[in-house]
Amino acid sequence: MIFLCLFFIAAAIFLLTQPVYLAVTRQIAGFEAGVEQTLSELFILETKPRTVTFLVAALSAFCFLVLGLVFKSLIAALVGLVIGLGIPYLVIWQMTKRRRQKLEVQLMDGLITLANGTRAGLNLGQAFKLVEDHGKAPLSQEFGLLLREIEHGAAIDVALDRASHRIKIHNFRLLFAALKTTRKRGGNIPETLDRLGESIREIVRLEEKVKALTAEGRMQAYLMALMPFVVMGIYGIIDPNGLKLLFNNGWGQTVLGVVILLDFVGFMWMRKIVSFEI
Repeated sequence: MIFLCLFFIAAAIFLLTQPVYLAVTRQIAGFEAGVEQTLSELFILETKPRTVTFLVAALSAFCFLVLGLVFKSLIAALVGLVIGLGIPYLVIWQMTKRRRQKLEVQLMDGLITLANGTRAGLNLGQAFKLVEDHGKAPLSQEFGLLLREIEHGAAIDVALDRASHRIKIHNFRLLFAALKTTRKRGGNIPETLDRLGESIREIVRLEEKVKALTAEGRMQAYLMALMPFVVMGIYGIIDPNGLKLLFNNGWGQTVLGVVILLDFVGFMWMRKIVSFEI
């Protein structure tokens, strides 16, 4: 009950303190701007950023109250608050990652379609339309948006720059840069796309080789991240009363929080070490 009272007191202080209110309002506006950009990238146009803000706030408050009431600790409640704030970021990051992986897989099919279309005498706009009609989402969505911008009066180079900024994938930036350069210098677009396809195949081959060579390091990172929790489970079986001190004692909760923080930092550090850009 005390944590529920603290929660409402904190909410009242937030509403009554003007500087705090203005600072948080600016943070929310920045958060919603980022959410709007991410939702546009994911083509989730029905969901509004304010809806996401309410969901994040509700989830954070729920985790804050549940962990605070279960463990009867302010530290546990703050951990719940962090979890509530982190879960939406994790979900959005995972959705963005999966979409970009699909785009990378579909790029070769798009290159073949563009090369065949331009080789048959179509201009770039018509070749983009071909990819939109015969490609799969999300590639068809991106080329459809690119084509809509061109149809509404945007210059092709400008539309290509916007698409490169929106997609944020290295191989797509190579494609758009090659198309711009070929248009300006009057090169053969089908041959350029064929050479680009060969280069991208080699890049993908090297990336897959790097992933295979670093697979052991990534697995070690996951195992080391899980090891403290495995040890905690073993101690819970051997000495359950001693393990309870981590949750019921203030110093124990502090130690637990530090362990979780260091475990997370170590995991991210190891992931960074075994991550390479080709």
